[in-house]
Amino acid sequence: WLALAHIATGIALCVTVIGIPFGIANFKLIPVSLFPLGREIVRTDQPFAAR
Repeated sequence: WLALAHIATGIALCVTVIGIPFGIANFKLIPVSLFPLGREIVRTDQPFAAR
């Protein structure tokens, strides 16, 4: 449902000239909303820690 909401709001925002950058940002969030797993969280105090 979240990906469909990003598509709908992205299309609605691209109708106006001011909303085009926000619509493009909504389209870029679609893969993140579909596949949130598989991302790795890195601590900021040790960015290059051994795995």
